Order: sequence, then structure tokens, then C-alpha cells
Amino acid sequence: MSEPTSNFMGRQGFFLLPVLLALAGCAGNGEGLDQNGEPVSGGPPPNSDFAEIQATIFTPICTNCHIGANAPQGLRLDEANSYAMLVNVASGEVPSLLRVNPGNPDTSYIVQKLQGNNAVGARMPFGGPYLPQDRIDLVRRWIAAGAPAAASPPNQLTVASTVPGSAEVAPAGTSKLTVIFAGDVDASLATRETFGLRNGFDELVPLAAVRVPTGRPNVVELTTMQPLLQGTYQLEVRANGPVALADNAGHVLDGDADGKAGGDFLMSFDVSAGEKK
Repeated sequence: MSEPTSNFMGRQGFFLLPVLLALAGCAGNGEGLDQNGEPVSGGPPPNSDFAEIQATIFTPICTNCHIGANAPQGLRLDEANSYAMLVNVASGEVPSLLRVNPGNPDTSYIVQKLQGNNAVGARMPFGGPYLPQDRIDLVRRWIAAGAPAAASPPNQLTVASTVPGSAEVAPAGTSKLTVIFAGDVDASLATRETFGLRNGFDELVPLAAVRVPTGRPNVVELTTMQPLLQGTYQLEVRANGPVALADNAGHVLDGDADGKAGGDFLMSFDVSAGEKK
């Protein structure tokens, strides 16, 4: 005897309902599917983590102290400086540890400071409130992924920041200048031919070293022969002449930021009469 139609449809509906619900959940309004209707991965790309760290931790919280010439331990965490000041940079408090050791969150000093298991100094943010665990986990995940930058280098080389910064007053006794670029520098071109420093009498200040630090390809450090005395100085990064600074892809520095390769970068700063602290 044939089964009643109502019972048959009821049983079919019972088995089909989970399938229909699953399909509805996947389809929805199209979100979560690629252009071919295939599911896409749920998380953001790894290199978006640093942008989120900057936007939710460094800029709103850390730059209350860590900014400008008076930043503790020289650690500037504003958007222009934070990456270059953290990744593969030795901690000022514990020089045997890197502030950010790519791939190794447990041995990264910033993680220890945020977790409160640091051997020296106070837990950060200083005096609290301390970061919730999900923000600490975000920092740990970024470092574990190799501490990628927030964005790919542009198709031109520009100066992103300098330390000291433009119009800043550096303490007397300063002997190291840092230039941070938006892109990786061709280390073979980072020499006294492409970098220079002049005093207020337009005299070249002798440089002991010009180098791209290990693991920091977008940074050039200049060390002067003697500590700088009180006065005004001008930093030069040359993009004209027989030797011009360029990145690893051969893009010559856009020093005057006019959108075209070429044009020297010039920046003035002062050195105070007081002693370096």
C-alpha cells in the first residue's frame, strides 16, 4: 500500500530541513562567498594585524607618552615611527632582548611588558589600565606571523620620518640620527655620498658611520664622529648627483615629495645647550 502523501512529505521535510538551513546560512546575502560562490577564509590577512595594533593600541593609548623627543627609552609609537622602532630593535631596558623578535612573541620584550612578566621596569601601559587579553593576543599573533608591516612598500621611495624630527630640539651630546623610509633601502647606496649633515655654518659634520641595521631594511642610521654641540643642523639625503639613494627595486628617492623620483630630502633640527639625559 502506498504511503500517504502527507506523511511522505513530512519525512522528506525532516531530512531536507538541515540541508536547506545550511545552504541558507552559507548563501545569506552573499557575504562570506567569493565571486564563484565559494566560501572565503574567515580571518583578515595577517598583515592587517599591525594596522589594527596601531589603530587600537599604539595611537589611542601608547602615544600618551611614547611620542616625540621625550618618548621613554626613545621608543616612539606614533604611526610614522612605531614599526621601525620596534621590529628587530634591542630593548633599552634589556638590550639582550629585541622589542619585537619576529616569529617569537615570548622573547619579544613588548609582549613581556604588556603581560607584566618583564624583568625590568613597570608593566605597560604604565599605571594601567592594562590591555585586555584579546589585544595582547593580537600583538602575539602578529609577532608569531613574522611581524609583517601593515602595507606593502609603495612603488617609490620616500622619507617617512626622522629622529630627531623636523624642528625638534635634540639634547646636547646627540650622536645618532635615524632616517625611516617608506620602503626598503638599497644598502649599498647608503653611504656618505648619499647622506650628509651640515651645521649652522654650512660645514659638513664628519660622519663615523652610515648603515642599514640588520633586520631593518627601511632604516638608515647615521653616527657622527663627535657628539653634536648646541646649534642648528640640516640633514641631507641626496637623490641628485652622481650617486642617488634608491630602493632595492631601483626607485630613486623622491626627496622633495613631489611625486617624482629625484629631489634631495632636507630637514633641519636644533641641538640644545643642556646635557643629554
